[in-house]
Amino acid sequence: MSVHLAADSFVADAEPVCLADTLDYFHAGGKPRAAWRVGAEFEKFALDRGTGRAITYGEPGGIRDILHGLAKRFGWQPHHEGEHLTALSRAGCVVSLEPGGQVEFSTPAVEHLDDVARELYRHRDELRAVVDPTRIVWVAVGVTPFARVESIPLGPRRRHAVMAEYLPSRSPTALAMMKGTASTQAAFDYADEADAVRKFTVALKLGPLFNALLVNSQYVRGEPSGCASYRGRIWQGMDPDRSGPLVALLDQGLDFESYRDYLLDVPMLFLFRDGDYRPADGRTFRDYLTHGIDGRYPTPAEWELHLTTVFPDVRLKNFLEVRGADATPPALALGVPAFWKGLLYDPDTLAHADDIARSIPPDDLPAICESVSRHGLNATYAGRSVRTWARELLTLAARGLANQEAAYLEPLHKVASHEPTPHVEHFGRAAILASLEY
Repeated sequence: MSVHLAADSFVADAEPVCLADTLDYFHAGGKPRAAWRVGAEFEKFALDRGTGRAITYGEPGGIRDILHGLAKRFGWQPHHEGEHLTALSRAGCVVSLEPGGQVEFSTPAVEHLDDVARELYRHRDELRAVVDPTRIVWVAVGVTPFARVESIPLGPRRRHAVMAEYLPSRSPTALAMMKGTASTQAAFDYADEADAVRKFTVALKLGPLFNALLVNSQYVRGEPSGCASYRGRIWQGMDPDRSGPLVALLDQGLDFESYRDYLLDVPMLFLFRDGDYRPADGRTFRDYLTHGIDGRYPTPAEWELHLTTVFPDVRLKNFLEVRGADATPPALALGVPAFWKGLLYDPDTLAHADDIARSIPPDDLPAICESVSRHGLNATYAGRSVRTWARELLTLAARGLANQEAAYLEPLHKVASHEPTPHVEHFGRAAILASLEY
């Protein structure tokens, strides 16, 4: 999660981090297999049912009031940035805000997928309970389908304001990414460096082939976009310093040190000083670590914060985040943590997946991502349809799951077996919103 609920973790007199600490951080994330868990993040939009307009933070009955309603009725603990309510927490779960008012729900790290599902459906039911359903519909989709991004105001978080100042200088699609996209993400543990690198590489190379099962952002401003996943197209235009399939790292040989060095040389998005986010003026973390800024040097918490400001398709912290799927309604979205758990946590399926990943040259990844974002399952790679690739990967992932957990892959099997997802065939606003309803 990118939300820091405890601002006092950024105390000014904390012991500065050193170069060795930045590498030890990743080694310290290793866990024995018995301690491996799964977490997930689910994003969605609140839209006006009649127009498709994005519900804003401050309007009557808007996102702020929705958060207050959740806190009052369902026992969530509120968290504020200044006077603004921006996050809620309860029993390890977190509800937080993305820049355009997208609401993100993060589960705790749990052992069983049933626990992820239970928390997700509980969250969905609570969201429905605190809005007027004749006015507001919750929609899970990769790109908001009707609103113009220019018409969506930026939310109240200072972090997002600083990002919105810097990122457009690096990317023409930055504001569209920030305010108009949503995804489903999953998080996983690793045993040691070798295990982390293996899982990272498998997820980075096979991710686009799997994500084709979840493409659902065909509509932009109420019109067909020409892409199966317009979200994918937006992300292809993002800041190359901090996003994409990390081809150069894969080419040179990925390990903790090379990933750490990549992070050190990414320009920082912001500094956190005196309880506020401030522009970093293009300084890299390596420069901050070596020379300091205004007589101060980075703390371990600032290193962790910096890790949340890169957005590759797979991200390493002291756990692994797989980030590339369009947001979808719950039945399909639960297939994301299920698929990756089956592929990454069972040693036999991981070995098989690693063999498949080795057959994909890193330099092919940008073209695969482009083809999948445009054509979805109808894309081709290496002389085979992506649908065929996806079906084989689903079958492999199912082998790595217990029968009960493998059931969470069934909706994806139906998509892979040529059963169209409901939203693909609808063109009217009401039908589109209904088919994407959370």
